[in-house]
Amino acid sequence: MNAPDCSVPYPSLLTRPCLRVLLFGSLLPYAACDARNEPGPDGALASWRLSDEPGVAIGGADEREGYLLHWVTGATRLGDGRIVVANESTAELKYYDPEGTHLFDVGGEGGGPGEFAGSLARLARTRGDSVLVLTTQSEITRFGPDGRYAASSRYRLPPSGHCRTIEGRERLLPDGSIVVGYGIFIGRGGECPPPTPGEARQPMVVGRFVPSTESFDTIAELPAAERTSDSETMHAYPRNRVYGIGHDRIYLGDTGSDTVLAMSLSGDLIAALPVPFEPRPVPDDAREQLFREMEATRPGQRMTVRWTLIYPDRYPRYARLVAAPGDRVWVMAYPPWKEPVVFPDEVIHPRISWRLDEGALWRVVDRDGSPVAELRTPPGFFLLEVGDDYVLGIHKDEVGRESVEVYGLIR
Repeated sequence: MNAPDCSVPYPSLLTRPCLRVLLFGSLLPYAACDARNEPGPDGALASWRLSDEPGVAIGGADEREGYLLHWVTGATRLGDGRIVVANESTAELKYYDPEGTHLFDVGGEGGGPGEFAGSLARLARTRGDSVLVLTTQSEITRFGPDGRYAASSRYRLPPSGHCRTIEGRERLLPDGSIVVGYGIFIGRGGECPPPTPGEARQPMVVGRFVPSTESFDTIAELPAAERTSDSETMHAYPRNRVYGIGHDRIYLGDTGSDTVLAMSLSGDLIAALPVPFEPRPVPDDAREQLFREMEATRPGQRMTVRWTLIYPDRYPRYARLVAAPGDRVWVMAYPPWKEPVVFPDEVIHPRISWRLDEGALWRVVDRDGSPVAELRTPPGFFLLEVGDDYVLGIHKDEVGRESVEVYGLIR
């Protein structure tokens, strides 16, 4: 399939009954999906927990060569327990043994074999323990199980084209394909569709792009990130689409909806899973900031952009999705933040996300849609990966020092 033409109705899979549930955040009947399983009371959930201290902690206050981390954009644990960290500030992949001892670094800035010309955007581990790196220069580089450079290739995403734009950041899959979303570009005085009055959400096509063939196949249609109809206002705590990437499936969700879709990478519906959290009211003391200001840079000048904030009655139902073994998905409750969030990356991006001072509450949802367990991750910990008996993530301390930590998962 070619890139979607946003000047006409999207090519989509919404004729399938279960894919209707997320269209613009509305929940329509999906009895045919056999996934209406309401969460039971809290006492019915198993109480999982993490080890009191991380079994492995890399970075933080350790300033020795090989251990200082800055701008970590991803990390993963290989089959033999080694840990690979994507450290964007040095454009390196850093390898550590299962105990966290530094082994070697690969990559670095440059244009030679195994070097990176752009920032490290995404990291993915393949089934054979090779590691794939996606850069901002549209390049995918593969390092073998031993950490040696294996191959690299450049790609061209389907062009954004007329009245069409890429929504959000690309996501790298373990097979080397890329998940990308296309939305409508809203014009003001041009040929593209004008802003929709009110609070309507724009549609977005989520698809899988295969660099080797430059093909794009639609997986599903979702609402795009929540926006306003003018350039002077912003939503506080906006609803947004989120992904959870597994080896053979992807979990797709809109944080304002009550359903998560489990999809195959070819676009077939596997299940429609109920979100295990109810939305919580936004209290008065989380509505006190009337404006948000940000410094922006244009060629030859710096300027301050100021928006008026629009507050919802309720927070989004949830914030993130993380795929887990056994065809389960971890769903993170939306934290009751008092400082307004206005950009999706403040919640979902590992490098610039808000620090979770109170930790995060997660519920584990089984393949049939039933919530099976609840647990809380530590303060300041951004979850990246879930294994059978561990979780791995990035921790930021009170002064912003980064570390990659592995905790034991106790069921």
